[in-house]
Amino acid sequence: MTFRILRPFLFFAVVTFLLSSCSNPKKDYESVQRLQIATEQTIAITSDGAAKLKSCDSVITALQKFMKKHAEGEWNLTAKAALENWQAKRDSISKSWQATKDSLQEVASRRTDFEEIQKLQDAAEDVMQHSFDYAVRMKSCADMINTLQDYLLKHPTSEWSTSAETALMSWKSRRAALVQELGSLFNKLSLLMKRRAIQEAQKVHSWSNVEKVQLEKSATTTVGASIHVTTTYAVRMVGAIVRSSIFKLEITVSGGIDPETRRPFVDENVRVVE
Repeated sequence: MTFRILRPFLFFAVVTFLLSSCSNPKKDYESVQRLQIATEQTIAITSDGAAKLKSCDSVITALQKFMKKHAEGEWNLTAKAALENWQAKRDSISKSWQATKDSLQEVASRRTDFEEIQKLQDAAEDVMQHSFDYAVRMKSCADMINTLQDYLLKHPTSEWSTSAETALMSWKSRRAALVQELGSLFNKLSLLMKRRAIQEAQKVHSWSNVEKVQLEKSATTTVGASIHVTTTYAVRMVGAIVRSSIFKLEITVSGGIDPETRRPFVDENVRVVE
């Protein structure tokens, strides 16, 4: 009789105990805590950003489930603080991973751009080695200078900046050398043509002295790689014996620069008008 009276109470006590055991917040949080510790270790040893984010997401999901199951109490507050910490950790990892990806993409971009420059330099070097055309060679130098300057503006702190700067100085030096060489050849040609004008004048009036040679006009043309110059001089001559004898001549001389031999020359045909 007594057992029959106590049986409902015993049944209630057992059910209460079982329910309490199944929904014990502390016990439930221990498994979440173990997951957090394991995830911390995983994050510490891996460099894979995607794997780190996936690990964080698993912890965040576990904490959210715990808080949904235990909506109140001390352990809910503990889980809430942990959730905020893991969400902040995830944001930090995400930003760091994105920065790493951006950095890798930038390195790849710099490498690709510099590899393209190297191809252009190889082509320009081929021009410099095999072309006799001053205009073509100077254009190759100018193109490489512009390309290298653009690269340095785009990638001022590139791993290849030093190489690009060295190449830039080299191409500037080569262009300057070409300008100097061509300028020297023009000066030599000018002296040869003026000397030829004087010689032609003295042929016309052998008993007179050349008093003055004045450049009237000059025109430069190119045919392929060859450079041609036509110059007209006004020559004033005075008689060597009779000083009152004055002669004025217009002498046109043509010549040019042979780009292959890098030598100036004067044509045989000279036009003299008195």
